[in-house]
Amino acid sequence: MTSQPIRYLIAALPPEPIFEQVWSYKRYVADTYGSLRGMRVLPHITYLPPFTIPESSIELVEQGLAGLMQSFQAETISLKGFGYFPGKKSHVIYIAVEKTELMQQQYAELIAYVVQHALVPASQLRPTFTPHLTIAYRDLSEEKFQLAWPYFKDRPFSETMRLNHLWLLKHEGKGWEPMTRFDFGG
Repeated sequence: MTSQPIRYLIAALPPEPIFEQVWSYKRYVADTYGSLRGMRVLPHITYLPPFTIPESSIELVEQGLAGLMQSFQAETISLKGFGYFPGKKSHVIYIAVEKTELMQQQYAELIAYVVQHALVPASQLRPTFTPHLTIAYRDLSEEKFQLAWPYFKDRPFSETMRLNHLWLLKHEGKGWEPMTRFDFGG
């Protein structure tokens, strides 16, 4: 293994058919409004934003994360409706995930773990967790957002999914690929 720095992130991936529903919305926004960046990323709920470590360290990181996530509890979560994050130059449109106390607790444990093990500096992490599935990502201009948001604003979306594992995703140059699945023990 090389010691070249590689980008990773930790996320929950939705099951089929939710995965394909999210892709269809991403394709719609790309085709209709020219927001292509969302198509570069698999549908996911980010738990730990991208971080960079040497590839030679990943085995130890995987072992530690596997141990941590054995203490996590599984639950069913709800995905309801759409929302957006406003931006100075562009907006992010997403499918809303109803955050639970358990999700927030497990997020806090994951953040504490990665800071303690110096995987990600605390300054790069958010103390609050805003789970979501991105549809349009950072290249949706204000003008295009004003056209796109009415399509999503009142559109019904209601699904549930079992959250019983997280994935370590690896950036493979052009996109993120699932690498290691961490099953919850509880």
